[in-house]
Amino acid sequence: MRDQASELRDQVHLARIITTVSGKGGVGKSLTTLNLAVALSNMGKRVLVFDMDVGFANLNILGGIESRKTLKDFFGGLKLKDIIEKTKYGFWLLNGGNSANDFYAFQFGERERLFSEFYEFVSDVDYILFDTGAGYSKMLDDIYTASDDFILVITPEPTAIMDGYTFVKLLSMKKPDGRFFLVVNMVNDLSEGRNIIERFEDVARRFSSLRFEKGFSILNDPQVRRSVREQIPFIISYKSIQPSLAILGLSSFINGDTNHVQDKRTFVDRIKSIFGLRR
Repeated sequence: MRDQASELRDQVHLARIITTVSGKGGVGKSLTTLNLAVALSNMGKRVLVFDMDVGFANLNILGGIESRKTLKDFFGGLKLKDIIEKTKYGFWLLNGGNSANDFYAFQFGERERLFSEFYEFVSDVDYILFDTGAGYSKMLDDIYTASDDFILVITPEPTAIMDGYTFVKLLSMKKPDGRFFLVVNMVNDLSEGRNIIERFEDVARRFSSLRFEKGFSILNDPQVRRSVREQIPFIISYKSIQPSLAILGLSSFINGDTNHVQDKRTFVDRIKSIFGLRR
């Protein structure tokens, strides 16, 4: 039974759950998550990134972050607060692990303990960013339905666009309440990006129930590739390039418009659902 303090904390909690998704791999989804986390942190926001890209959990590599522990260590007996790493960029990182066994442990392990420690931590967080694997996963339905915002990342490559359509169609069947943002990464010029955004949003309107709040184009810039090799977020090392400005635009839009109300479930109920717990 929840006490009055818990009820009050839940009512005033403003943490937003943001999930970055893609129809296929290799489109820059994790790189988008990393730079968005840095941008929000630079705004003075408290950000937790949950790297759930099972098999490809690489946010730590992209950012040159020493991430020594994963969720697997939690199920080995460690406290969650000892696994969550405070990064040099200001945000916290929870590494979900890079094997399927880690993920299944997350799904079916000590859910009550995981929920309790996770909820205690995020009670002081402004944004929770889930970086999920490529493609739609039924396993993540509870995260999808708990999310306030989605960021779908695609590229001009035809397969990336088609796989993005497929993701949107499958997700729309779950009738999520979250807002949707489209990021078209690695475009040759902004005109190409605008055209893809318009076409994608038009198809999404005609063939699904989802509507996109806003689209953002990110140029195919050699400085971005250089930042990956340097293992430093490009929003830090190359602040004035167009990709950095696009991420700043996305972060400002997300941070500046928080009036969207999720479903009637409380924050604690949504966190419970993420870990497979029901009332």
